[in-house]
Amino acid sequence: MKLLPNYQRSFKFILLIQLLFFLPFFGCSRRTVEKEKEGKIVVRFWHAMGGPLGEVLNSMIDEFNAAHPNWFIKSESMGSYNALKQKILASIVARNQPDLAQAYEAWISTLLGGDALVDLGKLDQNFQSELDDFFPVFIKDSIYNGKLMSLPFNKSVPVIYYNKDLFRRAGLDPEKPPRTWDEFRETCHRLTRDLDGDGEPDQWGYKFTDHATYFECLLKQNGGQLFDYEKQTMLFNSEDGVVALQYLVDLVRKYRVADFYLTGYQHQVDFAAQKVAMIVTSCVSRTFMKKQLNFDWGIAPLLKEKQRGTLVYGTNIIIFSRSSAEKQQVAWEFIKWFTSPINAARWSLRTNYVPVRKSALRLPVMEEEFRKNPDSLVPIRELDCAFFEPRFTQWLRVREYLGDAVKEALLGKSSPADALNKAVRKGELWLQ
Repeated sequence: MKLLPNYQRSFKFILLIQLLFFLPFFGCSRRTVEKEKEGKIVVRFWHAMGGPLGEVLNSMIDEFNAAHPNWFIKSESMGSYNALKQKILASIVARNQPDLAQAYEAWISTLLGGDALVDLGKLDQNFQSELDDFFPVFIKDSIYNGKLMSLPFNKSVPVIYYNKDLFRRAGLDPEKPPRTWDEFRETCHRLTRDLDGDGEPDQWGYKFTDHATYFECLLKQNGGQLFDYEKQTMLFNSEDGVVALQYLVDLVRKYRVADFYLTGYQHQVDFAAQKVAMIVTSCVSRTFMKKQLNFDWGIAPLLKEKQRGTLVYGTNIIIFSRSSAEKQQVAWEFIKWFTSPINAARWSLRTNYVPVRKSALRLPVMEEEFRKNPDSLVPIRELDCAFFEPRFTQWLRVREYLGDAVKEALLGKSSPADALNKAVRKGELWLQ
């Protein structure tokens, strides 16, 4: 991947800004941390796992610590991904960075500009032989300029959740969810109903919230791309992108078979209340929704137009270069342990993240899961057509502009072409 012209300048500027806000949080020295577990090598692990996902992570960390009495992985949740990003960037300037952390790809690109990370490929030459066991999209996503700078940690993909009972009531086969754009639109039409006769739908075929993500998937399905690394130009305003956004807008405004929220997770609440028949959200959402789903429901892969396409969610895991050689080695041993086939399977079974290893699928515990819950295979099969977002430092800001463009088009404030062109123009200012 080529580095953008302002790469180094962006890195230093971002870190200095974050330092102004977060330096007061870093008064605690490493010596204090070391005293917590005297006689052990303490590795600070910053992450953003909370709720039931955090509970699973911490229980696995406890297992690792118990099995390695001379090492201690210190789990430190930052509460949210945004807070995690800000504190990582500020900690680099404050020289109080953790040893190990979750990180999105764009953050990793920023950190590479300051030589803040360890090349994992150099820590263990023998591990190279195991890379073929990881799903290819995850390894491709972990390599920067030919170097293995991260490994996949908590990975998921969006899927279609659908209400089989509502399918039956509409005369639809509950075992045949829609597969193409045309089938999806027709299915939404059959499932959108005005139950009280007031002229407004009480039951929607489809509802959604994450505007940028779903558009990105539609763009890919229509044969489009987000970014051209050779020319360093954005491509989501191409004809493929305009057609993809028009399709989404038409579901809402022309055919009136879909509805949307500007923020939040209300579409999941509505799905649980049977106010909507289909939603698209992460495969991990099962962890949070399943207790509220008191009806027959299923999971289906995302749609196909010219091709299939689904975006990879989730973070990778990284090691920081300022940590001592001992701490780097302990952090690496934890990463290998956590991503081993058996633990990749356990993490997946307990959280509904996809397992990062292909061999994990052949373990008896996973085979039993697939027998009991065939839907568990849907997210894994989507990895064959999965893609990840651009990884350059400025992408997260560009993504905000893209999300705003989708909202503008959905609200009827701009045509799809005008909205996407506006997002590209704003984004280009960050690439100069």
